[in-house]
Amino acid sequence: MDFIIEPVPLHETEYQSLIKLIYAKSGINLGEHKQELLKARLGKRLRALGVKSYDEYFKYVTSPSHNEELTMMINAISTNFTSFYREEKHYDFFSSVVLADIVQKKTALHTNKIRGWCAAAATGEEPYSLGITLLEYFKERASKWDIKLLATDISTKVLGEAYHGTYPYERVKTVPPVLLERYFEKNPGENGPCFRVKDEVRRLIIFKQLNLMDEVFPFKGTFDFIFCRNVMIYFDPATQERLVEKLLKYLQPGGYLFTSRSENLPPVFRGQMEALAPAVYRKN
Repeated sequence: MDFIIEPVPLHETEYQSLIKLIYAKSGINLGEHKQELLKARLGKRLRALGVKSYDEYFKYVTSPSHNEELTMMINAISTNFTSFYREEKHYDFFSSVVLADIVQKKTALHTNKIRGWCAAAATGEEPYSLGITLLEYFKERASKWDIKLLATDISTKVLGEAYHGTYPYERVKTVPPVLLERYFEKNPGENGPCFRVKDEVRRLIIFKQLNLMDEVFPFKGTFDFIFCRNVMIYFDPATQERLVEKLLKYLQPGGYLFTSRSENLPPVFRGQMEALAPAVYRKN
């Protein structure tokens, strides 16, 4: 006999308390009428904790003694869809225009240091795509350059997957075959072959947990380029402005910002950024 687990009801007052908490802690704006989505995302957390109501869960997650559950909640509600070479034209522009400009500037300044930031790393496909693009651009010259790519995400769960860097074929099929052969190790898996990113790519990337809503980021320097794609679509206009203001603070003059084609740069920053291509900007 199968047992049906009845979902815990989510009342309007409970919903309002939770979406305000989520907004305050992550910047994610669920808005109105997303009760079913929230129930689907948090229902497993209630069952895992043995919590009987969302009001009880709210009290649990806001208790100072349960800070780890706040991370679990953010992990549960975060949307982490990504893929290798998503919005492929961005990588073409990055390789053909951005890197050439960065190399020219660094050479003139007699420095070999290149720093980039992938601000929504999810399960790692984006930073690894960038790492491969960098290695493909520099080829045998790569060892002469000090290249580091910071990859951050609010979700510790997906960062664990990203750090491991192992994917089933369904996840790597968007990687061109020649690059799959060059930068991935094929290994047997329980459910078919899996592909692990090679160390020459992995050593370029540092994975760290970071909440983009933090007032101050733990960075000492600035970046030559920042990829912050498919993030602002979850934020309201005020939160978008605060985020872009912080991104620009850590972007070098002449540095590049990549957003998603479904995202628009807040109008207040248009004087500070020059649009070069769809969803590609250069800081003035």
